[in-house]
This record gives sequence, C-alpha cells and structure tokens, in this order.
Amino acid sequence: MFAGLRKRLPGPKAAAFWGCVVGAVGFYKYNQRESRRRLEYYCARAAHVANETTGSMDVVRRVHVYVAVPMGELGTRKARRHWETYVLPVFAAGALDYELTLVNETEATGGGGERVVRGGIHRRVAEEIKERRRRRLEAAEDNVELRLWRAALDERARENEARRLKKRLGAEPGMSVLELWKAQPYPGVMDAVAIGREAWVEVVNGISDGATGSLNVAVPELERLDADSGSGLDSDAGGGTQAEIPPPVVVNYDRYDDGGAVALPAAAYIAHENLVGWGSVPQRIWNFFHDQQNVDRFASQALQVVFESTRRAARGAAELEAMGRAEEQLGGWAEQPPLDVVVDPRVADALQIYDTQADGAPFKGGRALNGDPLNGGGGVA
Repeated sequence: MFAGLRKRLPGPKAAAFWGCVVGAVGFYKYNQRESRRRLEYYCARAAHVANETTGSMDVVRRVHVYVAVPMGELGTRKARRHWETYVLPVFAAGALDYELTLVNETEATGGGGERVVRGGIHRRVAEEIKERRRRRLEAAEDNVELRLWRAALDERARENEARRLKKRLGAEPGMSVLELWKAQPYPGVMDAVAIGREAWVEVVNGISDGATGSLNVAVPELERLDADSGSGLDSDAGGGTQAEIPPPVVVNYDRYDDGGAVALPAAAYIAHENLVGWGSVPQRIWNFFHDQQNVDRFASQALQVVFESTRRAARGAAELEAMGRAEEQLGGWAEQPPLDVVVDPRVADALQIYDTQADGAPFKGGRALNGDPLNGGGGVA
C-alpha cells in the first residue's frame, strides 16, 4: 500500500516548486489582508472626525491636494495611484473635502524626447495667495480704481472663457451656461497638501512668493477665434506682414499695497517614494509582498491632516527644507537638478504645517477605536 502511495507523491523538485508557489501566494494573501486591516484602522480613527457635530453656519473644511510628476517619470500615474491607495480612503472616512490638482507639464528636448517642466504648482499656489491680497486691497474704501480694474479683468476672463468654449464646441454658449459650469469658489483658505518632495518644495516656495511677491497683473489678451486669425496682418503689394502687437496693460496693485497681513494656508507633506531603475527591484518585490508597512506610514500621515489639531507653527526654514529630503536619495533623483526650498524668513516664521511625521496611536494589531474587530484580528490598538 505504501509503495503505491509513494509512487503517486511528487518528486523532490516538484514538491519544492509547488511549496514555493503556495508559500508566495500565501504570503501575498496575508499581505493583502494585513494591509486592508491597517487601512481600516486608520479610516476608523478618521471617522471620529466625520461624526463630530458642526454648526449650521460653519464652513466645511477643505484642503487643496497637489500632485506633481515624480522624479524619473514623465507622468503623474504613479503619484495619482499613491494618492488613491493610501491617502484618499482616509480623507473620505474623515469627511475631509478636497480639491485635487495634478500638474503634468512637459516640453520637447533636442534629441526628440521630452522632459518635465517644474513650477506649475508654484505658480498656482502663489497666484491664489496674491489674488487674496488683491481682493483685500480692492475692498478698501478709497481704492475705487482697483475695483474698476477688477470689473474689467473679470469681464475679459468671462469673454475669453466663452471664446475658448466656442472653439471647442463650435458655438458660443450663453453666459447662464458658463455660470452653471463654473465651480463656486471656496469662502475660506484651503490648506495645501503636497504629495511627495517635488510638490512640497513647490508648495512652500509658492506660499512664500505669493505672500511677498509683486501684485501687479497684466490684462490678458482677447482669445483669438478662427475668424480672427487673419486680423493681425497688414496687406500691401508685397504681401501680408504681421501687425505690431501693443504691449499688455499692467494693473499696478503694488502702488496700493500697504503690506498688511494675509491669511496663509497651512502646508502638509505626505511622503511618496517613487522606486525606479533596476537597483530598486528588490525593494519593489518586497513592497509587493509586504505593503502593510507603506499603509502604516502613508495612511498615518494622511490621518494627521484629517486631525486639524496636529497643525502647528513651523520651526523655521530649516524644518521646511528638511521635509522629504530622504526622497532625494532615490534613483529617480540621480541626474535631476536639486529642488531647494527658498522661503522668506517672515513667511517661515508665520507658516503653519501639519505634523504628519508623528502619530500618537499607531496600528498595533487588531481592533478599531469603536471596539469592533478588524477582520478578526487579535490585540487592542
């Protein structure tokens, strides 16, 4: 009997092969379960913020999330997946409203390739703060001229928007349609959340530039339609020549700037380690089978943003510069120009940040804060 059974058993090599396969699959399934349990733990903690009562006149808190192209990439796919996997579930559980801005700007190189152009987040953050400074000056009683210029700027912006839509749709929509499509502005100041060192540097530099930079703004040119394409040519016997374009009109806000204080957004840094190159293959394989360590780290950082109580004053420019420095040791940064935080000392002293690097109650094993077991785990967090 035993001789017949022995013939049916797999050989040593086959047994070793199937043992490795079963072990790898089991390790991967265990990693999935543990990662899910940890994410549920941080979501359960964030849900306590969502369950807090708010007044009928309170403004719903909203943050602005900035995602840049990681070093070594030409798109935001990996950074967006990082945001959706580790950060977004915690924000959703905490009922934290957000606006997401993905900045992916590239330009062609001489060799037929393309490269990433940095600075898009910087410009957006700076312009938001400058716009609040301009609105404050326009609200002053004796600044009638600025209010007239604001009306002209708004009118030009609406007309250009209608022209852009006409070029896309083939017909100019009515102004009522434009108002329906236009998102309502947030009445408060949205804090800035940067995913990765690349976005962090641009956010901080943009805040500094917006708080201290010039407020002068040029009146934008009128968008050209297809029918207007030939209107800039002067015809003569020798053919058409390009007409001289007048210089743009610049609204001088700096003349009215009194240096008054402006509300600055608090900044939050959430790490993103983009692994590229052959040298990172072992770490990527390890992350594939042991992703719970990343859930612990990144979901915990997202939780600190949900907990508004973790916001504190920055400890000078040195702390702002040190945020995310470890990411610059990754392979994608090897041949890239360095990104330095350049912040005005006055802004560094006034800026508030979220302490995303410290969690007072990390995951320790198996229960959510309401006492419900997380997928049957043991232990108490």
